Amino acid sequence: MKKIIYMLSLLCSFLGACNDDSFLREKPEDFLTVDNAFLNINQFRTGVNQMYSQVRALYNNNDSRNDWVLMGIGLDVFTAPTPDTEVSQPEFNDWKKVNSSNSIASAWWHSGYSIIKNCNELLFQTENPNVVWNVKGEKEEIQAEIRFFRAFAYRCLANIFGGVPIVDKPVTEPRLDFVRVTRTEVYEFAIQDAEFAATYLPVKLTQDGRVVRATADHLLAELYLAYSDNGGTKSYDKAIEAASRVIDGKDGDYGLMKERFGQRKGEAGKNVYWDLFRMGNQNYLEAGNRECLWAIQFAYNTPGGTNKWDRPLFERHFWPNFWQKAKFGYDGVARDNTGRGVAFVRPTTYMIYDIWDNCGGDIRNSEVNIARKFYAPYVLKGGVEVKDYDTTYVTPVVLTDGTEIEVRLKPGDEIKKEWWTSASDTMTSYFPRFFKFGTDKHIDGKPDNGFVPDWYIFRVADTYLLRAEAYLKAGNKGGAVKDVNTVRERAKASLINENQLDIDYILDERARELLGEEQRFMTLSRMNMVYQRTKKYGRNVSAASIQEYNNLLPIPQSAIDSNLEAELRQNEGY
Repeated sequence: MKKIIYMLSLLCSFLGACNDDSFLREKPEDFLTVDNAFLNINQFRTGVNQMYSQVRALYNNNDSRNDWVLMGIGLDVFTAPTPDTEVSQPEFNDWKKVNSSNSIASAWWHSGYSIIKNCNELLFQTENPNVVWNVKGEKEEIQAEIRFFRAFAYRCLANIFGGVPIVDKPVTEPRLDFVRVTRTEVYEFAIQDAEFAATYLPVKLTQDGRVVRATADHLLAELYLAYSDNGGTKSYDKAIEAASRVIDGKDGDYGLMKERFGQRKGEAGKNVYWDLFRMGNQNYLEAGNRECLWAIQFAYNTPGGTNKWDRPLFERHFWPNFWQKAKFGYDGVARDNTGRGVAFVRPTTYMIYDIWDNCGGDIRNSEVNIARKFYAPYVLKGGVEVKDYDTTYVTPVVLTDGTEIEVRLKPGDEIKKEWWTSASDTMTSYFPRFFKFGTDKHIDGKPDNGFVPDWYIFRVADTYLLRAEAYLKAGNKGGAVKDVNTVRERAKASLINENQLDIDYILDERARELLGEEQRFMTLSRMNMVYQRTKKYGRNVSAASIQEYNNLLPIPQSAIDSNLEAELRQNEGY
């Protein structure tokens, strides 16, 4: 089967999600259970599956906007679509409300340490002399997979919180004396794990969704950048080398997809960027997608195929809710081609408009990838839309100058922007639909739960942009421009020259290419640019409330309060 099955194994009984302070309070019997449970390669692979499930939960676990804060709510790319006039703005729209009790910070803290706990216990067990290894290198390979996840977890923690406690072995007795090390030291520790993973993980992918050597080198490139930017020995050349191993084919046959591919490649008017995000197209083995370095696996109508809900919630949360409005012919019934968005997350003006100024023929900005137009719906008969043009929809509209008009539309007529006059129109109903977050052809035609794509964590376009960043910071502007232009050339965008390139341009390009794939907060935080970018490009309420100390999120107060025998220092400003 193409999917990794995220089973409820024996492991789940003792390596489950952390309680508020459980990363500080391990139980000795947990270790004994690990010792008794994992004695061959298949058992270890079952154990590692738990980490895949935990990472998947970081991207899609709750039916609220909280899952997406690190993707950029309150920053330059996304906002929570509360009207400007509303006094009570949610957290991250209003950064003054982000404090040490923040639920998003707490969830990422405990999720990170839960992954680390599992990794430490499995790694310790790999050294048990009673484990039967079948072939030479099997032990190192499973250790490499485990250490990849520990590196990934520390990468997330360091990006979000800065310096954190390093826990590198199972905790077999109660400890209340954890202390933070520097951010640089956390990155250095993660680099050691990622280097091991990049040495011993297999080159050849045998199951979609598994991490391989190219995945580890991509992570390593980012870690070298973060380490170099945050007090470590300048290692930009090492970041370039790691990214180059992916790009140049030393880690396997990976590269940008430049021709139409996948299940819907025959549809006229579409393009290869659109293909990248169609259901069934994300994976290397399943779809021949050489650009995919690592994708979270979701399975439709399969036990264990998602985390908490029966489908991932990308379309539901990121798409507008125009279908709900009794306006312009819509009647609250979602259709296959509308999706069933609820507008929990809205792109900012920067993301919708500013970033595409003078973009020319950039296919990422084409109507098939960013649908900026809306049309009166066709009539539903038997649950299916039919092109019945005898229907006329009549909608009263009050224009911005106070004039009231009567809008009369036939099915298929465009709903003009000048008719979007209320706050709910512009904030939740009629903002552009980014088609990487949804589809016009749902599984079984079900707009409520029929969008079940696998989801990229790393892909080769990102590797090029990481290498471009490393080139720029190493003083090789020509190399940086070449890598940025490689990504832009695939997008049929105009090419740039050295005078146009700086770190802000690379961040703009990352937004154009990787919106909703990268965790935008982590990208900006590792560069120490959360404040700068939000102040310049964020929505007004976020730009007005952001402070320089918000470059890091607060250490959860519950973790500080539980650490009774040492100071777990809070981040400045909180």
